[in-house]
Amino acid sequence: MKYKVTKKFSLIAILLLFAFCGHSQRASQRSSQQATAPTYDFATAEVKLAELFEIAVRGENEHIRYNANERFLTLLKSTLAENGAFDFPFESVRAEKLMAPDRKFRMFNWVIQREQGMEFFAVMMVYIERTREYRIIQLIDENETIFDLDHAILGKDNWFGAHYRQVILTESGSRKYYTLIGWNGNDRAVTRRVIEILTFRPNGDPVFGAAIFTGLRGRRERITRKVFEHRRRSSMILRYDFQAYHEPIGTPRPGQRQRERLVRTNMIVFDRLIPQSPELRGRRETYVAAGGVYDAFVWKNGRWTFKADIRARNPDPPRNRWRR
Repeated sequence: MKYKVTKKFSLIAILLLFAFCGHSQRASQRSSQQATAPTYDFATAEVKLAELFEIAVRGENEHIRYNANERFLTLLKSTLAENGAFDFPFESVRAEKLMAPDRKFRMFNWVIQREQGMEFFAVMMVYIERTREYRIIQLIDENETIFDLDHAILGKDNWFGAHYRQVILTESGSRKYYTLIGWNGNDRAVTRRVIEILTFRPNGDPVFGAAIFTGLRGRRERITRKVFEHRRRSSMILRYDFQAYHEPIGTPRPGQRQRERLVRTNMIVFDRLIPQSPELRGRRETYVAAGGVYDAFVWKNGRWTFKADIRARNPDPPRNRWRR
């Protein structure tokens, strides 16, 4: 009898011990979660950011827009430095918000109208592998000082300012390339579209431009970015899409037709631009979309390879084209 009572008390003691351990573990987890949870009031900051942004882009004169934009920049950078900012949506802030597919960086990107043109802005949160922390980087628009766009390698302090809409991640060996598709107003006569290449140094510094474009007709040298220039009041398709192109197979014998296969894949699709008349060739303010003729860049062997006359099955109608 004594043995049975002792056994019963031992069982109760074991159950109580498990219950206590479980409670302690849950309490410890709650304490840990509270310690790492964001303590910054992002909702309040978002309201103020949204107010300043609207004044910056819609203010009645340049002085008002400039002052609001400076205050917006200061508050944005300090807010992004807070724990939890990378994943906070900031939905009411109407700047373009891009997230890299691998979450390496997040970018806030916008444009301010000046009396003498446009100025582009971007603030990035870049994840540094070495320190496991985010670095806040502001890009400085230096459009007017960059002349050789086809070959320039640029950085955070001399950025070719643009308003980006898409980010594409590609890899070649251990190297990652982030391809940005964007727009630059340029001037009153010409609009620019750009395919920009972004890489990072180990310390998080962004590098814009990489000689990974190949296959362009009439060009042997590789360019570091692709810039399209066309008439300001015209539209142009430029997007990353799933389409098809013909690829030659083998070498035909004399008198035989070249064999081809249809390749379907993701590619950067764009209108072919032509002057409004042959005698205007070279005057970019006269260039417009050819209409129904599309070329593309396809990622192949670590390069963006040019492909002419792709079969774009579902091009956007003109009213849905990216127009600024």
